[in-house]
Amino acid sequence: MKVTMLVEKEFDVTHVALNVAVRYEEEDMPNDYPFRNGDMWCPVIDVNTGKIRNWPGGTETLNLHMKVCDQGTYRVYAGDWEVFAIENDYVPGFIPGSYGDYIEMQITSNGLITNWPKDFAARLQDCIKSRQE
Repeated sequence: MKVTMLVEKEFDVTHVALNVAVRYEEEDMPNDYPFRNGDMWCPVIDVNTGKIRNWPGGTETLNLHMKVCDQGTYRVYAGDWEVFAIENDYVPGFIPGSYGDYIEMQITSNGLITNWPKDFAARLQDCIKSRQE
């Protein structure tokens, strides 16, 4: 006999990968900005520090304000294993932004997102819970 059960399991989340469209060209970010690939921006962020992984030195500081609306993909990982994903949807509450439409980040020259949420785990948990309801 086969049965389906939902099992709660705790994960040590390490990073989140974003894949978001750059809708307004250089108004959103310069063409040569790190992790910009054509019309997409694809950084991987350490959730504990708010630092973008593999950030190249010498990059200028950016106050990022991007309108993403419902076109972003956000993948949450525990090590190499994807544990949660939001695809082609609004900006989730665990990513700095506003109104579910915008990503807003202050990124320093060393790749640190200074407004990364200190309560990332709680925000992620709220997002997961709301999507399960």
